[in-house]
Amino acid sequence: MNVKKTYGIFFLVYFTWGVFEAYFGLYLPLYYYEILAVNRNNLAFTQFFGYLSLIITPLIAYVFDAHIESERNHKIFVYLFAILLCSCFSIFLINKNILLLYGIFLAVYFLCRMFIGTIMSKIYLTLSVESPKIKHPMILIINGAKGVSFLIISLFFDSIIKNVYSLPQWELFFMIGWILTLPLLSVVLFLRNYTIFSDQSSPNRNNDIESKNSKKKNQKRVFCFAIFLYIAFFLASSDLFFLSLISSWVLTRYNEFSLRIFFNFYYVITICSLLGYYFASKIAKRISNMLLFFVSCCFYLFFIILLPLSNFPIFLVIQCGLAFTGYIANYFYISIAQTISVNARYKTVVYQLLLMSQSIARIVFTPIGTSLSAFISVESLIFFSSILFALSCGIQLILVLVNKIKHFKEFR
Repeated sequence: MNVKKTYGIFFLVYFTWGVFEAYFGLYLPLYYYEILAVNRNNLAFTQFFGYLSLIITPLIAYVFDAHIESERNHKIFVYLFAILLCSCFSIFLINKNILLLYGIFLAVYFLCRMFIGTIMSKIYLTLSVESPKIKHPMILIINGAKGVSFLIISLFFDSIIKNVYSLPQWELFFMIGWILTLPLLSVVLFLRNYTIFSDQSSPNRNNDIESKNSKKKNQKRVFCFAIFLYIAFFLASSDLFFLSLISSWVLTRYNEFSLRIFFNFYYVITICSLLGYYFASKIAKRISNMLLFFVSCCFYLFFIILLPLSNFPIFLVIQCGLAFTGYIANYFYISIAQTISVNARYKTVVYQLLLMSQSIARIVFTPIGTSLSAFISVESLIFFSSILFALSCGIQLILVLVNKIKHFKEFR
């Protein structure tokens, strides 16, 4: 295994995902909410339609785990969906004013990310078994790549869009985004002579038999534990009620100058998120990951509660706190999901199922938040989110106490 090449492949893929997430999370909502001022109920339906493709992620993971074993087939899927994604972006650029095109682009994006992401997850989980030391650096690289892409996109926004209501400037900005996604096509060159899966058979069959017997005894209680953890993370993702509205909220609550400061300051917010991942990677092996997940979520809830009460300078500080604690929480949830998955028969399926909680939250909370924002304030949406988040923290506290008594190795 060439570790540096592996890191390079993952950085390239997840840098591209970060570019798409920046546009879908910050800039496209602002464009549709404020610049085009589209009907928000129609936009909410479009978002729901686009996010629906996330539902079939575990099914795709099962197909890859159980029926697609050839490296050649895995690589072909990566090539095809990379080309499809970049092509769809170019079609979307032709006429962004048509919501139907936006919905199709959103659906194709999540479909392509699902296929490519499933393959990347399979590589990651396989490598985690082969070399456990790669687990935490890989999580850091995956999310660090996304942070770098957010940073670059915000730099382009500041240099290109001088008037936030100028449609020609937005056209150029979207074109730059499309150019930044083209490096995804070069993953073909990276994977050309790259061995994805190595022989994972264990040299000690007796140990395998003992391990299987031990797993059967613990399987039911771990399954119940994982379900409640899944629910907790779903509720903790209720911040999706208002996250897509943040850019629009800053523009309307403050002004365009404040919005520019916010986007400029996003460099600092991105650095805080990277620091969150770095801090999490350093303490991950010292303290229970379940406990750290709970603590970081509590701090995140604290910042959410303060958000509607803040003036603009405090708002920026709170955004840094949300980025830092939110990325720490996400790190530990991914770490727990990975630890559970590697002990399952279909690793990729279990891993994708555990991560599915946020996908379902995106399908549920984002369109509802968009639709409700037509007649209630963002502050009210933040209040609703904080209630669900508090419930999540309550479930997590119970899980921490249970974990302390039962000592589940999967959640350490």
